Amino acid sequence: MKKSFLSAVSIVLLGVIIFSLVGDVGTALAANVCPAAQFVADVTAPDGTYITPGATFTKTWRIKNVGTCSWNTNYSLIFVSGERMNGASPVFFPKWVGTGQAFDISVDLTAPYTSGTYRGYWQFQTDTGRRFGVGSGFVNPFWVEIRVLGPTVQGVGYDFIANMCSALWVYDGGPIQCPVNNNKRDLGYVIKLDNPTLENGAAAGQPALLTVPQNKYNGFIQGIFPVDDIQRNDHFQALIGCEYGAVDCAVTYQLEYRKGQTNVTIWKFRERYDGLYYNVDVDLSSIADIKDAKLVLSVYAAGPAIGDRPLWVAPRIVRDVAAPIVTPTPVPPTDIPTATPTTTPAPVFCTDRAQFITDVTVPDGTTFPPNQTFTKVWRLKNVGTCTWTTDYKLAFVSGNAMGAGDTPLTQTAAPGATVDESVNLTAPSVVGPYRGYWELRNASGTLFGIGTAFDRPFWVDIKVAGTPVATATPTTAPAATGTSTPTPTTGPATGTPTATPTGIPTSTPTNTPTITPTPTQVNNGWIPYQNTKYAFGFQVPPGSTIVSNSGNSGRVNLPFTPGTNLGEKYLAVSVIEGASSCKSPFSNPMATSQTVTINGIQFLKETASETALSNIYDWVAYSTVKGNACISLTFILHSTNPLVWETPPPQYDYAAESAVFPAIMATYGNQ
Repeated sequence: MKKSFLSAVSIVLLGVIIFSLVGDVGTALAANVCPAAQFVADVTAPDGTYITPGATFTKTWRIKNVGTCSWNTNYSLIFVSGERMNGASPVFFPKWVGTGQAFDISVDLTAPYTSGTYRGYWQFQTDTGRRFGVGSGFVNPFWVEIRVLGPTVQGVGYDFIANMCSALWVYDGGPIQCPVNNNKRDLGYVIKLDNPTLENGAAAGQPALLTVPQNKYNGFIQGIFPVDDIQRNDHFQALIGCEYGAVDCAVTYQLEYRKGQTNVTIWKFRERYDGLYYNVDVDLSSIADIKDAKLVLSVYAAGPAIGDRPLWVAPRIVRDVAAPIVTPTPVPPTDIPTATPTTTPAPVFCTDRAQFITDVTVPDGTTFPPNQTFTKVWRLKNVGTCTWTTDYKLAFVSGNAMGAGDTPLTQTAAPGATVDESVNLTAPSVVGPYRGYWELRNASGTLFGIGTAFDRPFWVDIKVAGTPVATATPTTAPAATGTSTPTPTTGPATGTPTATPTGIPTSTPTNTPTITPTPTQVNNGWIPYQNTKYAFGFQVPPGSTIVSNSGNSGRVNLPFTPGTNLGEKYLAVSVIEGASSCKSPFSNPMATSQTVTINGIQFLKETASETALSNIYDWVAYSTVKGNACISLTFILHSTNPLVWETPPPQYDYAAESAVFPAIMATYGNQ
């Protein structure tokens, strides 16, 4: 596993180096060129995107001006060759683009009505009619490439759930029984769940394989399926994520093929419990000609496996199959006149896709007092081929719901239409930053969103501060000593509350026994985290949420500045007995390490940055030995690559967000 990880990292680093060199060379070549362009990314419709016959869609490229002159709004995008797909030409630039700037340029297209693969080539044209493009010499065109499914439909070529026990399931010590042997679950096991609950609390609506790795540090499980008839254009598809409530779940999914006794990785994805799930679509064409190869579903624990409950929802191989031809049934003659027989119309396939336009109300970072009600309005564009009806809904998927749930759309939106849709929310009662993630749910219950794969949520992001909004008139008990009773914390503030010597606000009358809340807020609102099993503890800042705190693991969500590409900031606590070396469960060969002493306790401090698809994990870990136990506190900053956003958010400030880590560690102590 370490070798495969190092190989993957080496490939990524080599790619980064090559890309950097190419970028530097391109910039150098363009130093005295006007005009000159550089392709950055396919914002929508990446190469090979499936489009239904006759469907309209929008192609957007992200292009950078690497020349010495600015581009004005009389510059244009023009079609030059290939399949035009009814695209307008010219399409004038939407804004001025200065030297060194990147911008998005789009064209509305229509897929052909005949199945096949289509590519259209495009270039730019200056205000004087000179054509230019990208690549060497800055004259090459860029393109849009789609696949059209005409008289074919996608069918299931192989169902992994139906063939669950046809596979050979193994761990590093040998085979695993299928169906599960409940007396040997520690070796890892696989079971079928008919309708599991996803990380966001929603039902999957489809069966899934729950593949739990061997219960040990870096344990794994593999299912080797006898699939040896892979065809060109076959795709492996599934929905992946941890089961709801498995907050300590941290695994790596891998799709592999086995030739003889050797496994070769086709695809991999690192997943942590983050309230989200992910759609997998892997083209298997590269292994279509390999004889006697078998497909392998693998799950590797990232450290302790005790909390891992990874799901493969509806794993299957899909392939293009001929659509059935409907033959009309002749109507026998009768004395009653009959209508001319007609064929049953073929089902109409359409796609649900959305594009975020703007926040109509409540832009990111808007501040509300506690308990304040407000209405969030998003402006969304229907960029799919299905019409959104009032049976569609705004669906809460993760984060903070702010008192709301699924909300029906208020109007119909045909393809290409832009609508404003809203949801009524209530600010939480506790001061701090909050974010709630939302998607759209169609009439069949399927979620869809925005982004390049149309599976990303949009959100509402607020800060709660100030005096709470009164929801009811509080009733206070008369003071026993004749002294006025302090105002309860649930009512409107009338002044600054005084505090007892312990630092606990005197919101409770002094003649009433004090019940210590969990967690107890001390030290100016900092919240203590206590591990009684291994007798250690620390404190976290106000606004933090202790998600879990078992003897061997725990998680604390930490507050962070909203409105950037940072999606979550949290602390993972891990305790492992008898470990051969005391390191973070997230440790890898690329991490830098040093020994530090905090409050007289020696720690191994590790720092690293990892990527998984569009996810970036920057982390800092502190590990120490106590008795036979290795105690690790790992601080994680989980962000997304800005290039995956249609409108990239600001890059988060790493120094500012990580400044609290040493402050938390300064409160660490053994008890």
